[in-house]
Amino acid sequence: MSKSAGSSPHRKHVLTETELREAIDTSIDGMIMIDHTGAILLYSAACERLFGYVAAEVLGRNVKMLMPSPYRENHDAYLHSYLTSGTAKIIGTGRDVIGRRRDGSTFPMRLSVGELRSAREGSLFVGAIHDLSEDHCIRARIEELQTDLMHVSRVSALGTMGSALAHELNQPLSAVAGFVEASAAMLDQSGVTVPEKLREFMNKAVAQAHRAGDVIRRMRELTRKGDTGRSIEDINTLVEDTCALATLGARIENIDVRRELSSDLPPVFVDRIQIQQTILNLLRNSIEAVADCEIRHILLTTMRSGDSITVSISDTGPGLSRSVQKRLFEPFISTKPGGMGIGLNICRTIVEAHGGEITFDTEPGKGTTFHIRIPILEENED
Repeated sequence: MSKSAGSSPHRKHVLTETELREAIDTSIDGMIMIDHTGAILLYSAACERLFGYVAAEVLGRNVKMLMPSPYRENHDAYLHSYLTSGTAKIIGTGRDVIGRRRDGSTFPMRLSVGELRSAREGSLFVGAIHDLSEDHCIRARIEELQTDLMHVSRVSALGTMGSALAHELNQPLSAVAGFVEASAAMLDQSGVTVPEKLREFMNKAVAQAHRAGDVIRRMRELTRKGDTGRSIEDINTLVEDTCALATLGARIENIDVRRELSSDLPPVFVDRIQIQQTILNLLRNSIEAVADCEIRHILLTTMRSGDSITVSISDTGPGLSRSVQKRLFEPFISTKPGGMGIGLNICRTIVEAHGGEITFDTEPGKGTTFHIRIPILEENED
């Protein structure tokens, strides 16, 4: 016994004009349709939010009213060129362009255009518009963070190298002064007549060695850890921002970077850029460590530990050898070929300058975890 056509479960529902319009207006992205002259035939609710015009103000008018110069002046010529030659620059594809709002301000947007041929109207063009303002703000913020971190990294590297060189140079300079003074004393005891010029030169050599020592001591004072530009910060926000930064230009293919951040953590009083530099350096080290491993997992966690907050970065890399572990934070000791070996030393200097501590756990073949402990901001602190 056959089923009646009216009861077929496969009967298709044809959208009414009202339903189609409502579907278009629910889209987050804007939609515009124009005819072959550029006149606007359809203008969605999202477009009203994006451009500031209501539909009644734009329907029937040339779409170039939504474009800033020089797009506005060139649009009619481009449309005419396409209709006569068939050569498309944007139709059938998409590209980033600039839109113009009712108040004259502009915003970045992704425009994708398709062509619809109508027996009655001829060529119609449908454009989908995606607002890129937020994407551009995020990109600008990340670029700003990169610039700040690169600057701080260079300054910290210079300070660390200067401090290390000062330490190494101060001892031989003191030795030089001591040897010259001892030589002068021996000459006096020998009874030999010493030319006055020679004694003058020896005294000048000692004075200049002491002067160089004073310069080096002042340089060490200048590069010694101390208070920097600190502010009250949320540690989870710093971790999130740094994760976004670490993935730029890094080898993150097939690397699972996860975050498990404790909620309701108290604030910390830190130099935001320096702490982000520390997290960034450790995170990029982990990315490099797991890049060639079969299992590529990195986990960032935050938690409260007594009167401190601990940020931990764990990876499934090869771990650290025992010989490296003993000297890991010393300057000019690197685990990477061609590395300068000052990154971890800078990290420790920064964390200790904040009254904190940086430690690590590692096991060859099973990965490494670095722990950054930073004191919380007490309620009675100014």
